[in-house]
Amino acid sequence: MSDQSTPSPQPTKRRGCFFYGCISVLVIVVLVGIAGFFAVRYGLNKFAAFVEQYTESSPMALPTVQMPAAEYAELNKRVTAFNDALATRKAAPPLVLTGDEINALMANNPAWQELKGKLYVMIEGDQIKGQVSMPMDDGLAQLPGLSKLKGRFLNGSAALKISLQDGTLFVTMQSLQVKGQSPPENIMAQLRARNLAQNVYNDPKNAETIRKLESIEVKDGKITIKSSAKE
Repeated sequence: MSDQSTPSPQPTKRRGCFFYGCISVLVIVVLVGIAGFFAVRYGLNKFAAFVEQYTESSPMALPTVQMPAAEYAELNKRVTAFNDALATRKAAPPLVLTGDEINALMANNPAWQELKGKLYVMIEGDQIKGQVSMPMDDGLAQLPGLSKLKGRFLNGSAALKISLQDGTLFVTMQSLQVKGQSPPENIMAQLRARNLAQNVYNDPKNAETIRKLESIEVKDGKITIKSSAKE
């Protein structure tokens, strides 16, 4: 993106912005899904040692995106219109976003600030790739037996395939690298076969939001989200 003036953060009508919630839920779902996989495989004690080994004491600097103010205003308008239509069950054109647009929203929209500096998204072909620098204080360090992870950061990258088909959200891991290392291929094969979003419906709010969607498709470097509401 061109290096022009960063737009001022735009006020949002509500924090429960759909796509913000979707991104946040997916990040949490993926992290919890991976953590659950390794915890079951190795047991809690070995898992804690494993996570400590592959986390770091400082965050990783992530790339940033600059977007012209007028371009960002139009982007914010599109996302807000889709969110409003979704909330009121009105028909709306599909929401189509690029990786740069998602990054611009995380950098500038107050409703997305929780992910600012923690996630950088790239969409390549039919995969969503991300660089992540996630403080363990926000998640795993809160769990019993994992307090030693406080003050540490999960720095790495991953590639995911995401789709919504017949009302079921699928998130599968395609590649994973943490602290410059990838898991053995036998581990990756099991991760690729696992739907990391299988527990997303346990939260009634998540289930309600997903029911309002017809499909989520990642293709040609873009993510397309279609509402199930019809004219």
